[in-house]
Amino acid sequence: MCSPGVLDVREVRARVRKALRGCAGGFDLDDVDLMVCEIATNAVRHSASGRPGGGVCVTVLVAAERLRVEIQDDGGARGRPMIPAQGSAWDESGRGLFLVQELAGRWGTLCGEDGRHTVWFEVVR
Repeated sequence: MCSPGVLDVREVRARVRKALRGCAGGFDLDDVDLMVCEIATNAVRHSASGRPGGGVCVTVLVAAERLRVEIQDDGGARGRPMIPAQGSAWDESGRGLFLVQELAGRWGTLCGEDGRHTVWFEVVR
């Protein structure tokens, strides 16, 4: 599901929830919501997804025991998405991908030739 022009992270999260309706039994949807929110927020803040007309493309794949979510930005970021060096315990930002790393069974990033970045995560039932 691509969401050009959708910059509201809540809307992205709601669309993922809707895609999972009826097939999400056994997955911790609160964790999925949090990871989707963190990744979509990063896309909007750090890429062309946050510019007028920008958006994100979300892919949701459900297999027997595994759920995979991929969120692709519109490119234009200064670098590949990564977990920043450990900051202060009082920092109010910079923890999104750290949370994804801690909550997901697996996660990673892909960089397309067109400059778009995809951050994906998988969780198991």
